[in-house]
Amino acid sequence: MTFATLFSRPLNYFFAAISGDKMNQPVDPSLTLDFPDAPPDIRKMVRDRQYAKIVRPQDGVLFDSESLQFAWKAIDHDMAYVPGGSVTLCGEYATTSDEGFILVPQTIGSCDAESVYLDRWCVTNADFKGFVDAGGYSDAQLWPEHVLPSVLQFVDMTGRPGPAHWFRGAPDKNCLAHPVVGVSWYEANAYAQWVGKRLPSSAEWQRAGTWGKTSSDTLEESKYPWGNSFDPEYANTWACGKHHTVSVHECTGGNTPNGVRQLIGNVWEWMNTQYILAATEEITVHLTDPMAEIRGGAFDSYFHSHISCHGRSAQTLSSRKSNIGFRCCFSAEGLVPPGDGQIQSEPVNVFA
Repeated sequence: MTFATLFSRPLNYFFAAISGDKMNQPVDPSLTLDFPDAPPDIRKMVRDRQYAKIVRPQDGVLFDSESLQFAWKAIDHDMAYVPGGSVTLCGEYATTSDEGFILVPQTIGSCDAESVYLDRWCVTNADFKGFVDAGGYSDAQLWPEHVLPSVLQFVDMTGRPGPAHWFRGAPDKNCLAHPVVGVSWYEANAYAQWVGKRLPSSAEWQRAGTWGKTSSDTLEESKYPWGNSFDPEYANTWACGKHHTVSVHECTGGNTPNGVRQLIGNVWEWMNTQYILAATEEITVHLTDPMAEIRGGAFDSYFHSHISCHGRSAQTLSSRKSNIGFRCCFSAEGLVPPGDGQIQSEPVNVFA
């Protein structure tokens, strides 16, 4: 992918071609991307957001060029290319002081992130419903063996398989374009596998938020995707005043240069990185349950310093909080997308 191509596709560029008088309506992630003239099996995979399985077939059998072109069109629509590079990871360590136990910020060190394709927005309620309706919670191949007994406990308010705050196996119809929340790390990971992707590492997520604003003179990473000064108009945090999740359409001023939305605010995001707390010699850290890092802050995050591109928090893998969602990615290594314009048909967005 050329540098020019990377910036020729900001998120606002993509439009739904539903009919002649609706050509300029922005894409709604609460709807299902569709190519009516694609082969039936490819059309279904695109509708299920499983296009990554076409460009990276799991059985090693390559798809034909036409199918690959439809898949790349969908990837171009839903995902952004994030070039690999080095990031400086930050964290904290536990120690004692006159006030007792405290956490002290520290720089962990440099880490290389590989090039990835990253979802432009968090997985929405509409997307996750496809996973639920397809029987994702009963597919043992999507879950670690040791957690299979716990999958029976991942139910909604009416006892059906699904996110904690859903009702009768479905989300609020007014929140289809909101990030799905109330899902554990295991549920997020299962969905990612179902669509042929994975959760990003902390380094990959941070690279997505900071690379476009890195100073060529100092090589220092920016605090936020838009720069170093917090702006409540750019992110749905406590300062924004909404105090609940919003559609992935909102806060577009906080987009990255290549069109990744809401890395800061709206919901924390599950990472594919284990949370490890360092400590000084006089302290022993005991974690009864494994924890994963979460990044980005949420609608109820108050302190701006904690929700920058460098800040992190953590939750146990089975936590199902109302302020944690996720987005997916897959490796860009070895993949060469076709040139622009090779697919004449445009994607149509229809209700799932």
